[in-house]
Amino acid sequence: MKRAIAAVLCAVVLAAGCGRADEPAEKEPAQNEQQETGKEEEMQAELDEVPMELPSEDAASMGFYTIANGEVVGGEDAWEAFLQADAEGKEASVVVCQYTREGGAILDYVYRQPEGGYLVVSDSTRDELATEANLHRTQNFTSLKVFEQFKLTEDGQEYTICVLSNEPELDEETFRTYWREMSTEAHQTYLLFVI
Repeated sequence: MKRAIAAVLCAVVLAAGCGRADEPAEKEPAQNEQQETGKEEEMQAELDEVPMELPSEDAASMGFYTIANGEVVGGEDAWEAFLQADAEGKEASVVVCQYTREGGAILDYVYRQPEGGYLVVSDSTRDELATEANLHRTQNFTSLKVFEQFKLTEDGQEYTICVLSNEPELDEETFRTYWREMSTEAHQTYLLFVI
């Protein structure tokens, strides 16, 4: 009798074990962080391959969405493809290369994650005025907004800006307030580009 009970218990344990093996395992937070760290390292490695001397025509020829002197000078197709994939909820990436007034290139590698949200690796090593703290930066955001008409000054000039934020309901007026208060960073908002 004891053997029969032991056999039944073994069968139950084996059946339960088999059942768990067929179920998809949930990702642990540590696994998610590890995958994100791997992607971040991969993105930074790609940015490290970009030459330190980077004229805007070279950035555009590399397929980067390139902005110099307040104008898009190349990479429109890459940006449009990124926006299309984003609208469809698909994984996508684009490198935005924006030049400062002094001519320094700031690279922002934006990765739209398959489950939503954006991982951004910024590289300011080509900008002479960058501080040590801002040379390499990684940030996570939940939303991306393009504001077609935005007044950075009171003179009525219109701009197109793209903003990454952790406020899904962020609107143009709220961002304008953050900008005037110089509190964009405090509100976990990142101005990706201005045109």
